[in-house]
Amino acid sequence: MLQQAEITPAEDSARQERFPVGASLEFADMEEGGREEALDRLREAEPVSWVPALGGWLVTGYPEARQLLSPRCGTTVEAEENLVRHSLGRMMLTSDGADHDRQRAPFDGPFRMREVGDLFADAIAAEADALLDELGPAGGCELGASFAAPFAVRMTGRVLGLSLDDVPRIDGFYSAFAGAMVYDGNPEPQRLADAAREELNAILHGDIARCRHAPDTSVTSQVANDSDHGVSDDEAVAQLRVIMFGGIETIQSGIMNTLLLLLRDPEAIAAVRDDRDLLPNAVEESLRLIPPVAFVERWTVAPTAIGEVALSIGEFVGASTLAANRDPAVFPDPLAYDIRRENARRHLAFSFGEHFCLGAHLARLELTTSVGRVLDRLPELRLVAAEEPAGFAFRRPPSLEVAWSP
Repeated sequence: MLQQAEITPAEDSARQERFPVGASLEFADMEEGGREEALDRLREAEPVSWVPALGGWLVTGYPEARQLLSPRCGTTVEAEENLVRHSLGRMMLTSDGADHDRQRAPFDGPFRMREVGDLFADAIAAEADALLDELGPAGGCELGASFAAPFAVRMTGRVLGLSLDDVPRIDGFYSAFAGAMVYDGNPEPQRLADAAREELNAILHGDIARCRHAPDTSVTSQVANDSDHGVSDDEAVAQLRVIMFGGIETIQSGIMNTLLLLLRDPEAIAAVRDDRDLLPNAVEESLRLIPPVAFVERWTVAPTAIGEVALSIGEFVGASTLAANRDPAVFPDPLAYDIRRENARRHLAFSFGEHFCLGAHLARLELTTSVGRVLDRLPELRLVAAEEPAGFAFRRPPSLEVAWSP
């Protein structure tokens, strides 16, 4: 396991002098809503910069971010200081190379594009409709708690074959995990994540035992009953934790972010209502403009050049997908929500390279279907109030109040 290099005060001072825009960046610029322009200024001046508020390097340029995430870059996720590892444990997302491939392989098949459509398309529509049947008469709600979170949790349970009936409890686990993935030095979120992981482990081990006793067609059952896959029960549980995290966090955020952007743009939502073929690209554009996963971390395993900046071994380097997805060299007029943007799918919301999101095909289907069902089933849907999308590692509006004609 790589140990992060220690930077002397003199080296820190020299780096701040060389990278003055990065030195002036505050952690709040990376976390709070409405402060994204600070990242844009940093990308324009220093696309790879030393950021003392982060305790490492921050990559904000699109080509530099893709380079960082490439397996050929000379970086790793296998570092002692990796907060994703501390929060969610050792699993495919915090492993590289052959070990990563071994842990991921048993789960690859059901998440391929064709299998996703065949296995899950009907279930996705049915789950969305069941929730909207309950919501419809109310005429209004906070969309995150009333639709996005329960849809994400229930669909994750159906896909994986897990007992996730207690939506607030499961959502609370993943709020604890997300809270621990912030490089601000506060130990309390890590304590909460450790407690959540222990509770969730007990649930997942119970589901594996149940699937062995009564096999079904779920992903968990397939893995639990395949003696040749080469992963232990503890390792299978670790993979399920991170797959659940992606299924819950990304989907909840993607639904809220897409509907926020559509409801704020009368022309866009009218166009999508008139031509539903525009909806998949509207979803991609929302993933670009407000990526649910806004920060991805790596550590250098050898002296490495990213862009025009030379880094030594053991350096902490983070990519801001939020900033990279707003790079005007790749996405003209990047602050506009353009549902017809031809290259919207080039965003980095699902990462890039070896750790590209396992569930990207499923996420796209879930987001397109669920947002489409919301628009179909809630007449004259309108925005009542919304907080600006926020979050350092994971980004969405904290609340999204909507109303419709019941």
